[in-house]
Amino acid sequence: MSDRYDDPGAPGGSGGGFDEGSGREPSGSSAPSGFLRGAGVVVVAVVIGALLMPSATRAPLNVVSASQTTPTTTTSSPSTTSPKSRSTTTTQATIVPGASSIHVLVVNGTSISNLAGGTATYLRSRGFLTLPATNSTTKVTGTQVYAESGPSSSATTVANALGLTASTIQPTTAVAPVRSTAGANVVVVAGPDLARLAPGSTTSSTGTPPN
Repeated sequence: MSDRYDDPGAPGGSGGGFDEGSGREPSGSSAPSGFLRGAGVVVVAVVIGALLMPSATRAPLNVVSASQTTPTTTTSSPSTTSPKSRSTTTTQATIVPGASSIHVLVVNGTSISNLAGGTATYLRSRGFLTLPATNSTTKVTGTQVYAESGPSSSATTVANALGLTASTIQPTTAVAPVRSTAGANVVVVAGPDLARLAPGSTTSSTGTPPN
């Protein structure tokens, strides 16, 4: 009987070899490679998580930029300046050319209080010289204008200044219903048509008595 020993390197031996027909490694060699792959996945996940955590905790860039560029609106308090006082317009009558050389006596031919004084005041504002106002010896229904001394055109100038028609000028021979005409070039007997010139009435900006 021949003795036989198993050669580990010989084909078909019983030693620890690998199956040539299968071409596979022993089953025990797969464990280390699987462990390495699992560890690599964990490491990648940790790195990604570390990178994402700071970005999740900080405010979005566009929000920060918007908050920095938002304009600031300032509400101003109401002005404490006192309101401007209303301006008062003073109306001055137009000066009549040549009026400063005409002396006018105005008498009241109505029962309207101070009509002669108001008429005289108006004539002075037009540039005429006036004598102290008085009352007529008779009542009249309309204003009458008398030329006493100087040119007759003076009576026309006075009548025009009062807004009267030429019919109010009396003939040169007519006598004014007044006690004295001393110092007057023209006598005006104020009638009801001049009631607008009594105290409390106003005159227009053109210097013509208002209607």
